[in-house]
Amino acid sequence: MVQTDSNSPPSPAVAAAQPLIRPARLQDVERLTDVLTNSFYDCSGWRYWVYPFIRLGIQEDLKQRLKAQSPRYACLMAMSSAGAAPIDEAAIAGTIEASVRQPWPWQGDRHVYISNLAVGQSFRRQGIASALLQSCEQLAIQWRIYELRLHVMEDNLAAQALYRKAGFRVFQTEDTPASWVGLQARRLLLRRTITPPAPWP
Repeated sequence: MVQTDSNSPPSPAVAAAQPLIRPARLQDVERLTDVLTNSFYDCSGWRYWVYPFIRLGIQEDLKQRLKAQSPRYACLMAMSSAGAAPIDEAAIAGTIEASVRQPWPWQGDRHVYISNLAVGQSFRRQGIASALLQSCEQLAIQWRIYELRLHVMEDNLAAQALYRKAGFRVFQTEDTPASWVGLQARRLLLRRTITPPAPWP
């Protein structure tokens, strides 16, 4: 999932260097939580009172996933290349998670599921999201899995445009009781297949 504001005017084009993308570590959880919470949740008005609980839930979930150290899970973070600070102290421009999923052990349609794609407000429209998606593709190739999937809300047109540009196409439309009565947009499951690398001669 990616959070973008389709109502905001485009920012001026910024000639930014490619960010350094590296795996997240436990000591990054606090700052990653800030990026995720600020990207996906509004803390204005009455939400201000529940915001700390939402943030705590995101932090604990992320911490547990990182502690598990699954060989088929990765949380990646894009570090800002601006300034002269050591890379571990640089601002986190964005983050993404990828994990291998297989509906049932006897089914062969394993895929890499992408989630929690978030880019900090001041780093948007600089190619950060595209770079993170490309990193997930490289992970999938390392894992020898050649299909990527992700979800996006049907009314999030900006995110859909990003994913279309990255080669994703609608695979399935998912209804819920809330979407049936018009209280929530439907979820779209998008899919992209990757061409396996040519074998060594």
